Amino acid sequence: MYTILVVDDEPANLQMVEYALCDEYEVIPVKSGPMALKYLEGNVPDLILLDIRMPQMDGFEVYEQIKKKEVLQDIPVIFLTAANDVETEENCFEMGAVDFIGKPFEPKIVLRRVKRTLELIHKSSEKGYTLAKQSPQDVLSNDRGKTLAVTVNGMDIRIFQTEIYYIEVFNNTCIIRTVNRELAVRETLDHMQQRLDDNFIRAGRSYLINVKYVTEIADDIVIMQNGKRIRLPRRNKKEIAKEILQKSGEVNY
Repeated sequence: MYTILVVDDEPANLQMVEYALCDEYEVIPVKSGPMALKYLEGNVPDLILLDIRMPQMDGFEVYEQIKKKEVLQDIPVIFLTAANDVETEENCFEMGAVDFIGKPFEPKIVLRRVKRTLELIHKSSEKGYTLAKQSPQDVLSNDRGKTLAVTVNGMDIRIFQTEIYYIEVFNNTCIIRTVNRELAVRETLDHMQQRLDDNFIRAGRSYLINVKYVTEIADDIVIMQNGKRIRLPRRNKKEIAKEILQKSGEVNY
Protein backbone atom coordinates (compact mmCIF):
# COMPACT_ATOMS: atom_id res chain seq x y z
CA MET A 1 0.00 0.00 0.00
CA TYR A 2 1.25 3.47 -0.91
CA THR A 3 1.98 5.90 1.92
CA ILE A 4 0.92 9.53 1.52
CA LEU A 5 2.10 12.33 3.80
CA VAL A 6 -0.47 15.14 4.03
CA VAL A 7 0.70 18.47 5.45
CA ASP A 8 -1.91 21.15 6.25
CA ASP A 9 -2.40 23.43 9.26
CA GLU A 10 -6.21 23.19 9.03
CA PRO A 11 -7.62 20.09 10.84
CA ALA A 12 -10.72 20.10 8.62
CA ASN A 13 -8.56 19.85 5.49
CA LEU A 14 -6.54 17.01 6.96
CA GLN A 15 -9.71 15.15 7.85
CA MET A 16 -11.20 15.64 4.39
CA VAL A 17 -8.09 14.43 2.57
CA GLU A 18 -7.71 11.47 4.93
CA TYR A 19 -11.37 10.57 4.36
CA ALA A 20 -10.88 10.75 0.57
CA LEU A 21 -7.76 8.56 0.53
CA CYS A 22 -7.84 6.23 3.55
CA ASP A 23 -9.65 3.36 1.83
CA GLU A 24 -6.85 2.92 -0.71
CA TYR A 25 -3.74 4.42 0.88
CA GLU A 26 -1.96 4.79 4.18
CA VAL A 27 -2.40 8.46 5.05
CA ILE A 28 -0.06 10.26 7.46
CA PRO A 29 -1.63 13.63 8.43
CA VAL A 30 0.55 16.31 10.04
CA LYS A 31 -0.36 19.93 10.75
CA SER A 32 2.87 21.84 10.24
CA GLY A 33 6.04 22.00 8.19
CA PRO A 34 8.34 21.15 11.12
CA MET A 35 6.20 18.09 11.93
CA ALA A 36 6.48 16.97 8.31
CA LEU A 37 10.26 17.32 8.32
CA LYS A 38 10.42 15.42 11.62
CA TYR A 39 8.43 12.55 10.10
CA LEU A 40 10.67 12.55 7.01
CA GLU A 41 13.79 12.09 9.15
CA GLY A 42 12.95 8.41 9.42
CA ASN A 43 10.35 7.78 6.72
CA VAL A 44 10.10 8.03 2.93
CA PRO A 45 6.47 8.27 1.76
CA ASP A 46 5.40 7.61 -1.83
CA LEU A 47 3.71 10.99 -2.23
CA ILE A 48 3.43 14.28 -0.31
CA LEU A 49 0.40 16.57 -0.38
CA LEU A 50 1.74 19.90 0.85
CA ASP A 51 -0.24 23.00 1.79
CA ILE A 52 1.43 26.27 0.79
CA ARG A 53 0.12 28.79 3.31
CA MET A 54 1.03 27.58 6.80
CA PRO A 55 2.44 29.29 9.92
CA GLN A 56 6.03 28.64 11.05
CA MET A 57 7.10 27.30 7.64
CA ASP A 58 5.14 27.69 4.43
CA GLY A 59 4.91 24.91 1.89
CA PHE A 60 7.62 26.32 -0.36
CA GLU A 61 10.08 26.39 2.54
CA VAL A 62 9.21 22.81 3.47
CA TYR A 63 9.62 21.75 -0.15
CA GLU A 64 13.09 23.31 -0.33
CA GLN A 65 14.15 21.45 2.82
CA ILE A 66 12.85 18.17 1.43
CA LYS A 67 14.78 18.54 -1.83
CA LYS A 68 18.03 19.20 0.03
CA LYS A 69 18.07 15.59 1.24
CA GLU A 70 19.12 13.11 -1.42
CA VAL A 71 16.97 10.29 -0.04
CA LEU A 72 13.85 12.50 -0.34
CA GLN A 73 14.52 14.24 -3.66
CA ASP A 74 12.50 11.86 -5.80
CA ILE A 75 9.32 11.97 -3.71
CA PRO A 76 6.58 13.57 -5.85
CA VAL A 77 4.86 16.57 -4.28
CA ILE A 78 1.38 17.93 -4.96
CA PHE A 79 0.84 21.43 -3.61
CA LEU A 80 -2.45 22.35 -1.91
CA THR A 81 -3.67 25.94 -1.71
CA ALA A 82 -6.66 28.23 -1.64
CA ALA A 83 -4.75 30.76 -3.75
CA ASN A 84 -6.27 31.01 -7.20
CA ASP A 85 -3.72 33.02 -9.15
CA VAL A 86 -1.30 32.31 -11.97
CA GLU A 87 1.78 33.37 -10.02
CA THR A 88 1.20 30.83 -7.24
CA GLU A 89 0.54 28.05 -9.71
CA GLU A 90 3.62 28.91 -11.74
CA ASN A 91 5.73 28.91 -8.57
CA CYS A 92 4.48 25.43 -7.77
CA PHE A 93 5.51 23.97 -11.09
CA GLU A 94 8.74 25.92 -11.34
CA MET A 95 9.79 24.39 -8.03
CA GLY A 96 9.10 20.92 -9.42
CA ALA A 97 5.67 19.95 -8.12
CA VAL A 98 3.89 17.24 -10.10
CA ASP A 99 0.45 18.76 -9.60
CA PHE A 100 -1.54 21.51 -7.92
CA ILE A 101 -4.90 21.06 -6.17
CA GLY A 102 -6.98 24.10 -5.30
CA LYS A 103 -9.19 24.52 -2.27
CA PRO A 104 -11.95 23.90 -1.37
CA PHE A 105 -11.36 20.22 -2.03
CA GLU A 106 -13.68 17.80 -3.75
CA PRO A 107 -12.87 14.35 -2.24
CA LYS A 108 -13.44 12.42 -5.47
CA ILE A 109 -11.17 14.78 -7.40
CA VAL A 110 -8.44 14.54 -4.76
CA LEU A 111 -8.56 10.74 -4.96
CA ARG A 112 -8.49 10.79 -8.75
CA ARG A 113 -5.53 13.17 -8.92
CA VAL A 114 -3.57 11.21 -6.33
CA LYS A 115 -4.29 7.94 -8.07
CA ARG A 116 -3.21 9.31 -11.44
CA THR A 117 0.00 10.71 -10.00
CA LEU A 118 0.96 7.45 -8.32
CA GLU A 119 0.14 5.46 -11.45
CA LEU A 120 2.20 7.64 -13.76
CA ILE A 121 5.01 9.25 -11.79
CA HIS A 122 7.03 6.05 -11.53
CA LYS A 123 6.62 5.17 -15.19
CA SER A 124 9.79 5.27 -17.24
CA SER A 125 10.16 5.09 -20.98
CA GLU A 126 12.86 4.01 -23.36
CA LYS A 127 11.90 6.41 -26.09
CA GLY A 128 10.30 9.81 -26.07
CA TYR A 129 9.92 13.17 -27.75
CA THR A 130 10.54 16.54 -26.16
CA LEU A 131 8.56 19.41 -27.62
CA ALA A 132 9.62 23.02 -27.67
CA LYS A 133 8.15 24.50 -24.50
CA GLN A 134 5.81 27.46 -24.42
CA SER A 135 4.99 29.13 -21.13
CA PRO A 136 1.37 30.03 -20.38
CA GLN A 137 2.35 33.67 -20.94
CA ASP A 138 3.76 32.82 -24.38
CA VAL A 139 0.61 31.02 -25.43
CA LEU A 140 -1.69 33.72 -24.09
CA SER A 141 0.31 36.57 -25.60
CA ASN A 142 0.36 34.93 -29.03
CA ASP A 143 -3.41 34.92 -29.43
CA ARG A 144 -6.16 34.77 -26.83
CA GLY A 145 -8.44 33.62 -29.64
CA LYS A 146 -11.74 31.86 -29.19
CA THR A 147 -13.68 31.51 -25.98
CA LEU A 148 -15.55 28.58 -24.50
CA ALA A 149 -18.91 29.27 -22.85
CA VAL A 150 -19.65 27.09 -19.82
CA THR A 151 -22.03 27.04 -16.86
CA VAL A 152 -20.46 26.67 -13.42
CA ASN A 153 -22.68 26.51 -10.34
CA GLY A 154 -25.51 28.10 -12.29
CA MET A 155 -23.35 30.96 -13.57
CA ASP A 156 -22.57 31.41 -17.26
CA ILE A 157 -18.93 32.30 -17.90
CA ARG A 158 -16.52 32.38 -20.82
CA ILE A 159 -12.98 31.00 -20.83
CA PHE A 160 -10.33 31.78 -23.41
CA GLN A 161 -9.45 28.46 -25.03
CA THR A 162 -5.77 29.41 -24.94
CA GLU A 163 -5.99 29.33 -21.12
CA ILE A 164 -6.98 25.65 -21.02
CA TYR A 165 -4.30 23.01 -20.34
CA TYR A 166 -6.61 20.02 -20.64
CA ILE A 167 -10.14 18.80 -19.89
CA GLU A 168 -10.73 15.58 -17.96
CA VAL A 169 -14.07 13.78 -17.61
CA PHE A 170 -14.94 12.28 -14.24
CA ASN A 171 -18.36 10.91 -13.23
CA ASN A 172 -20.16 12.69 -16.09
CA THR A 173 -18.47 15.97 -15.16
CA CYS A 174 -15.81 17.73 -17.24
CA ILE A 175 -12.97 19.14 -15.13
CA ILE A 176 -11.46 22.06 -17.05
CA ARG A 177 -7.87 22.77 -15.96
CA THR A 178 -6.74 26.26 -16.95
CA VAL A 179 -3.57 28.20 -16.23
CA ASN A 180 -5.09 29.67 -13.07
CA ARG A 181 -8.09 27.63 -11.97
CA GLU A 182 -10.07 24.40 -12.14
CA LEU A 183 -13.73 24.35 -13.16
CA ALA A 184 -16.28 21.53 -12.93
CA VAL A 185 -18.88 21.55 -15.75
CA ARG A 186 -21.76 19.12 -16.23
CA GLU A 187 -21.22 18.31 -19.89
CA THR A 188 -20.04 15.35 -21.93
CA LEU A 189 -16.51 15.32 -23.31
CA ASP A 190 -17.89 14.70 -26.81
CA HIS A 191 -19.99 17.85 -26.68
CA MET A 192 -17.10 19.82 -25.22
CA GLN A 193 -14.83 18.68 -28.07
CA GLN A 194 -17.28 19.92 -30.69
CA ARG A 195 -17.00 23.44 -29.25
CA LEU A 196 -13.20 23.63 -29.11
CA ASP A 197 -10.73 24.64 -31.81
CA ASP A 198 -8.21 22.42 -33.60
CA ASN A 199 -5.55 22.81 -30.91
CA PHE A 200 -7.46 20.31 -28.77
CA ILE A 201 -7.24 16.61 -29.48
CA ARG A 202 -8.83 13.60 -27.83
CA ALA A 203 -6.44 11.51 -25.72
CA GLY A 204 -8.51 8.42 -25.03
CA ARG A 205 -11.96 8.45 -23.47
CA SER A 206 -11.11 10.71 -20.53
CA TYR A 207 -9.08 13.66 -21.84
CA LEU A 208 -9.03 16.56 -24.27
CA ILE A 209 -5.58 18.15 -24.33
CA ASN A 210 -4.36 21.47 -25.68
CA VAL A 211 -1.33 20.64 -27.83
CA LYS A 212 0.11 24.10 -27.17
CA TYR A 213 0.87 22.99 -23.61
CA VAL A 214 2.34 19.56 -24.39
CA THR A 215 6.04 19.50 -23.50
CA GLU A 216 6.94 15.84 -23.89
CA ILE A 217 5.68 12.53 -25.25
CA ALA A 218 7.28 9.56 -23.51
CA ASP A 219 6.06 6.28 -24.96
CA ASP A 220 2.38 6.26 -23.89
CA ILE A 221 2.63 9.27 -21.56
CA VAL A 222 1.95 12.89 -22.54
CA ILE A 223 3.47 15.44 -20.18
CA MET A 224 1.78 18.83 -20.02
CA GLN A 225 3.35 22.22 -19.26
CA ASN A 226 1.86 22.17 -15.74
CA GLY A 227 3.46 18.79 -14.96
CA LYS A 228 0.35 16.71 -15.55
CA ARG A 229 1.03 13.26 -17.00
CA ILE A 230 -1.68 11.77 -19.22
CA ARG A 231 -1.63 8.18 -20.39
CA LEU A 232 -2.51 7.54 -24.03
CA PRO A 233 -4.60 4.50 -24.98
CA ARG A 234 -2.33 1.72 -26.24
CA ARG A 235 -4.41 0.88 -29.28
CA ASN A 236 -3.85 4.26 -30.96
CA LYS A 237 -1.08 5.96 -28.99
CA LYS A 238 1.09 6.30 -32.12
CA GLU A 239 -1.66 8.06 -34.04
CA ILE A 240 -2.36 10.47 -31.17
CA ALA A 241 1.35 11.19 -30.67
CA LYS A 242 1.74 11.86 -34.40
CA GLU A 243 -1.19 14.29 -34.36
CA ILE A 244 0.29 16.12 -31.35
CA LEU A 245 3.65 16.44 -33.09
CA GLN A 246 2.05 17.70 -36.30
CA LYS A 247 0.04 20.36 -34.51
CA SER A 248 2.76 21.40 -32.08
CA GLY A 249 5.30 22.48 -34.67
CA GLU A 250 9.00 22.32 -33.71
CA VAL A 251 10.16 19.06 -32.10
CA ASN A 252 13.50 18.33 -30.43
CA TYR A 253 14.65 14.72 -30.39
